[in-house]
Amino acid sequence: MTHPIHALYENAAAKADRPALFDGDVTLTHGQLIALVERAAAHLTARGIQPGDRIGLCAANSWRHAVAYLAILRANAVWTPLNPRNGAGLNSDFQRRAGLALTLHDAASASEMGATTHPLSLEDWLADLPKAAPAAILDDPAAPFALKFTGGSTGVPKGVVQSQASGLAALRSLQQFYGFTADDVNLAVAPLTHGSSHYILPVLAAGGAHVLLPTPDRGAILSELKRRTTVVFMPPTLIALLMGETDFGPDDFPRLRHLTWSAAPMSPGRVAQAVCRFGPVLSSLYGQTEAPMAITGLNAAETANPDLLASVGRPFPGTPVAVLTRDGRILTKGEGEVVVGGDLARTEYLDAPELTAASRHDGWLKTGDIGRIDADGRLTLIGRSKELIITGGYNVYPGEVEAALNAHPAVREACAFGLPDAVWGERLEAAVAVDARFVDDAAIRAFVREAIGPVRTPKRLHLMPALPRNPVGKVVRGEVRSLLYPDANIAVEAQP
Repeated sequence: MTHPIHALYENAAAKADRPALFDGDVTLTHGQLIALVERAAAHLTARGIQPGDRIGLCAANSWRHAVAYLAILRANAVWTPLNPRNGAGLNSDFQRRAGLALTLHDAASASEMGATTHPLSLEDWLADLPKAAPAAILDDPAAPFALKFTGGSTGVPKGVVQSQASGLAALRSLQQFYGFTADDVNLAVAPLTHGSSHYILPVLAAGGAHVLLPTPDRGAILSELKRRTTVVFMPPTLIALLMGETDFGPDDFPRLRHLTWSAAPMSPGRVAQAVCRFGPVLSSLYGQTEAPMAITGLNAAETANPDLLASVGRPFPGTPVAVLTRDGRILTKGEGEVVVGGDLARTEYLDAPELTAASRHDGWLKTGDIGRIDADGRLTLIGRSKELIITGGYNVYPGEVEAALNAHPAVREACAFGLPDAVWGERLEAAVAVDARFVDDAAIRAFVREAIGPVRTPKRLHLMPALPRNPVGKVVRGEVRSLLYPDANIAVEAQP
């Protein structure tokens, strides 16, 4: 059995009366959830949905969103998430490129889902479903499971078709990483249109439950963390906001065992601060849309070790990770472009076979990330292969510059970039979000110079209260540069 939806039915009888979804005043047991998913999937088929058809889903987190996601999979269709925060323009483009057979949406997202040919309101659809049984689950490891669009942090978002094999590999890796049990309660506060969706099936498979929050309300998040949450996945920005919200300590979270960050780096200082506030429960995952969620993981015990905070952990079983050197060698130790093998990497780009082919090397997926694998097999990310800055004849990756900047206690976040320069060829600069009480950029630059040397020290720092983000919450290097230099193709005057 290769379709991830089988996880919904694991130990169905034993967990039937246990809660599966909490959403405000609504609680669904596992038995009720399975019955509702079955009816919804059967109704999709009755509406003409065929195996392999793509169905869009644009909604905030809710029990309806979770049911729709599971029903799409149960109907052997291809889940295509659309984040309401993308806005109507971007979502219209995604729908056009995806060729959707149907777009499900909640009422609040109707204006943000964009132009659609076949819309269907979740509220109307799930209010009156006929009783019917769906068709059999179709198992085919190569069959499409999901179509997701990348965050576009390095250019135009690409459509990525994920196979059943890829989805199942991510599911099994999360099961191994977390060791989910029936006592687990996952707090779904990050959008289900993104990484948070990967938690739905493994938690349900174990008989656990999800608490669904429609918005990242800090008070509600802290309340749930203190009450019943055992596992939660958040971006670093939300963790930072929570730490500034109110006084609390580890004793306030008696059930919490995993607070996982992903999707963006988190500075060692911020991680150490979070461990002090939440307890030794911080963990991290490294993945990308082309190899979803679970390339490597750093568990809570490792995160408590200051010497390991720069790492993104070790590969998961069944997901080989190596580096590709510039001369074409594949190494399991050393430095180069990170490459991934196994079922997790069984993905392809939508309608772009040339891009798919270019992303492969002897069967390995080239992630575009530059990394270093140490003797213990742990991976440390340095930067992006396409973001290499050559300044004064030296190769500099923005990621290593940002890591050094983020280690400074006054820096909340950093974004390094290159500019054309008449003297240096490319000029290294950086935008940094800093504590408003600290404005001494010379001291920050001296700190970086001491840590990684003068070549990798930005020639100029741009101090900002916060860095701009795209609709999915990522800092886009090109947008930061364009904000500071509207005409970034003009060489700027060199400075020492």
